[in-house]
Amino acid sequence: MRPYKNHRIYGIAVPNPGKLWHPRGLVFAPDENSTIEIKRLESTDLTFKTKKEAEEHALNLCREWIDGHGSEAESKV
Repeated sequence: MRPYKNHRIYGIAVPNPGKLWHPRGLVFAPDENSTIEIKRLESTDLTFKTKKEAEEHALNLCREWIDGHGSEAESKV
C-alpha cells in the first residue's frame, strides 16, 4: 500500500486469459489505520502484458480518483 494525499492506495493486477493483466485499484479511508475501502476502480477492458504495468496503472487510477473526488470522500467518512 502506498500513501497518497492522506489516503492509502493499492494497485492490483488481475489475471486475464492469454497471459494478460487488467488493473484494479483500491482507495482506503483517510485514517492511516483504516481498512475501510471507499473506492474500487477497475478497467476490465484495458489489459497489460506485465503484472507490474497493470499495478502501476491501477495506482494511477486511484490517484486520479482522489484528485477529483478526494475531499468529497473525506467528508463522507
